[in-house]
Amino acid sequence: MKISQDRMKKLRIAQISNLFEPVTESSRNGLSQIVYILTQELVALGHEVTLYAPQASSTDAKLVALSSVSYASETILGKVLPVAAAFGDWKDFDIIHDHTRFYSTLFAHLLPIPLISTVHHTVEFDELHWHHPASEYDAFFRSTWKSLLRGVITVCVSRFQQSGFGDKAKIIYNGIPLDTWPHSSVSAGGYLAFLGAITETKGTHEAIKAALLANEAIVVAGTTDEDGEYFQQKVKPYIDGNRVKYVGPLDLKEKQSFLREAKAALLPIQSNEALPTVAIESLASGTPVIAWNHSSMGEIIENGKTGFLVSSIEELAARTHDLHQIDRKACRYRAERLFDSKQMAKNYVRLYRSVLGDR
Repeated sequence: MKISQDRMKKLRIAQISNLFEPVTESSRNGLSQIVYILTQELVALGHEVTLYAPQASSTDAKLVALSSVSYASETILGKVLPVAAAFGDWKDFDIIHDHTRFYSTLFAHLLPIPLISTVHHTVEFDELHWHHPASEYDAFFRSTWKSLLRGVITVCVSRFQQSGFGDKAKIIYNGIPLDTWPHSSVSAGGYLAFLGAITETKGTHEAIKAALLANEAIVVAGTTDEDGEYFQQKVKPYIDGNRVKYVGPLDLKEKQSFLREAKAALLPIQSNEALPTVAIESLASGTPVIAWNHSSMGEIIENGKTGFLVSSIEELAARTHDLHQIDRKACRYRAERLFDSKQMAKNYVRLYRSVLGDR
């Protein structure tokens, strides 16, 4: 009898997170959320998984806790510590899977075992060499970087992101645990939702302006620096507790209820995000998404069927009046078809086995 790849001999897998925040069920950063979910799913498949992450992380895998300092990943040591720790333990693993951007790539050629690197952010090449002004250095770094990439299996989380790497990069969509994600086939709420970091790049004030232009109430949820210039000047003046409410950060259960009960999620994200988790979470809740028509949004949203892709605040506002055209069951179905965490984990296991089989 043929045994599927998913049920073959268990693998010993290292998962490397950054030290931005603890990796838990209620992590607020998209990368931390996906690392938590993938680690849980790999354990559920029967694999021996070790997670390198901050203290206070919660996981069914073996945890190697590295730091108790919030935002330790912003320091030089914090950027490389998880990679160094996992690389030092390489004899305990069949494969190492890194989620910390580029730091493992620099030393992957020294590893005796394969390295998988999932890039969760859009790659801007300038950030790799710290905007060094010398053209000679730029040429050297680009050629060196291409050489280093040959020692790594790079995974992108969207076709949009892959375009910056070329066809050699694999694509595996992120997923969330849909079997525990409640959804509704009817709109229960009387508000539009904005969920995410409250920053210029997330477009919080554009979402508020669109809601007011449409004469719709909006509830804003997420993390922010309430004393910061952006919140004080572009968000706070609109908050009145009636048409515009601010409810702060949400834990997992609060987030699920918040999205499920909304008419739609407004996501006028300004930056080129690789695959915004909040858009996936909204569809999983049965809630349509109205978003800027750029980056990876067209891979998440089926325009006119699970939401709308727009190019201006005025169009964003107008589309809130077309939400009756969207079948919320279609939103959930799209999440089930493309963004199920169980399928994500199985796709990674197949990749692990393929890479190991080539050695």
